[in-house]
Amino acid sequence: MTLHEKLQLGVKAIELEKAGKAEEAGKIRRQIPMPPYLAKFAKEHLGPDFLIKYGWNLTEAEAEYGPGWLNR
Repeated sequence: MTLHEKLQLGVKAIELEKAGKAEEAGKIRRQIPMPPYLAKFAKEHLGPDFLIKYGWNLTEAEAEYGPGWLNR
């Protein structure tokens, strides 16, 4: 995902938040790839189920740590 695409999603999430649609804004924010270092921290401290349950975009972490990294 390009920086421009990430920024577009961020702007959309802010607009939804301002419109009182916090849940929708959260869903949009989770579409932005989580930085690999944060994904690794969340896995270690919150568990892989947290990342899976809430549907975080982990494409950048998978690219850095390899396929299946979440279940190792």
